[in-house]
Amino acid sequence: MGLSIAWNQIDIIMFDMDGTLLDLAFDNFFWREVVVKTWATEQDVTHEHALLTLTPIFKQQEGSLNWYSLPYWSDLLGLDLQALKIQHRDRISLRSGVQPLLETLRNHGKILWLVTNAHPQALAIKLEKTGLTSYFSDIISSHDFGYAKEQTGFWQSLQQQKPFTPARSLLVDDSESVLHAAHHFGLHVLGIEQPDSLLPARHNLHYPAISEWSEFIHELQNSLIKNR
Repeated sequence: MGLSIAWNQIDIIMFDMDGTLLDLAFDNFFWREVVVKTWATEQDVTHEHALLTLTPIFKQQEGSLNWYSLPYWSDLLGLDLQALKIQHRDRISLRSGVQPLLETLRNHGKILWLVTNAHPQALAIKLEKTGLTSYFSDIISSHDFGYAKEQTGFWQSLQQQKPFTPARSLLVDDSESVLHAAHHFGLHVLGIEQPDSLLPARHNLHYPAISEWSEFIHELQNSLIKNR
């Protein structure tokens, strides 16, 4: 993994949700197939026409808070996306090794925050399905701050409302643009090589990244043993 962090100097570990703790295959399936198919049916157009129409509309909001907002897209598309997510929630799944990872970190005294761009509607559905809530001392949605994690304003607002020391904090996230914003703010950062289990692992990422959570646990334990 090649992550040069003195783990005994890290107090808070912030985890992204989708693509980091949860398999991004669900969200890709939901937006690329379920939403497009449902909209095509409602508009009485072909799937191909719907895909050609919606793709640039989605792209225009990428990286903004609207990109992650179920109410925004529900209003724009005329669909009940919250109901659609509930309908397909059986596809929501944790990435392999997540629960042992979080348990190990808590046993080592690390403070765990869930820091996500997911809208509270989607967040509630996923937390209920996965049972992740109990692992985290704080669960933070960027929608409560008015900025997406890709934006510096989010990190400034987060620090004002929930004081933390960036140099003693680590963010784990599958989005390189989010990692860039957090790194610029002074946090240690770690990426994810394969956010979607159905797609190939990504290579040539700008920031250090892992493929399996067992790597993370192994490096954490070795580092803490060396620094006793």
